Amino acid sequence: MDALLLIDTDDASYTSDDHAEILVDIVGRTRTVGGVLIFASTKDELVDVDDEELSIFVPDEEDLVLRSEKPDVFDGIRDLAPGLHDMGVDRIVIAGGDVSTVGTSGDADGPEDVDSSDGPDTADATDGPDTADDVDTTEASDGAGTSDVTGAGELPGSVRASAMAALVCNFDVIVLSDAVIDPDGRPVTWLDEAEEAGAMIKKTADTWLRM
Repeated sequence: MDALLLIDTDDASYTSDDHAEILVDIVGRTRTVGGVLIFASTKDELVDVDDEELSIFVPDEEDLVLRSEKPDVFDGIRDLAPGLHDMGVDRIVIAGGDVSTVGTSGDADGPEDVDSSDGPDTADATDGPDTADDVDTTEASDGAGTSDVTGAGELPGSVRASAMAALVCNFDVIVLSDAVIDPDGRPVTWLDEAEEAGAMIKKTADTWLRM
């Protein structure tokens, strides 16, 4: 069975109307057949926001709404993978806003550290590796190629980190190539790396969920 996982699709993260229109169809199809629809947010500022405001697709009481403290939602919500396996979900279709947590996560002092005298060392030697370890903590995630998802001095975006972690958690993964955007509303550039790691890359119109 499939689950449709939409990450960071609030109006500030998922800013492209064209991409939103692409996702509307598959969201509607999932709801029509009573499929597993998951909305996840990785943004600290939305922790206290009502569920229906966490996505432009307006989650309802039938949807699973999650808040993760980490870009990798499987690491931030440790019972997510076991819970989905228990439900019979073996494949995850993933899309959303690939929110970057650079300068806003971990120690929220990131930007200040960069300005301080020892900032560059702190940013490179502390925030990067520590957060990379966080992303890797989902079961055996050291083998998921997390080094591929973390650039020098950067944290992986939320869709990218979660897709890689889902592979580690023994899910088949489909990344919707035309429904994942970067923080500037542009298509992401890491899809080839995700495919090399084992994910399937498909367009939304060509993807049919198994229920």
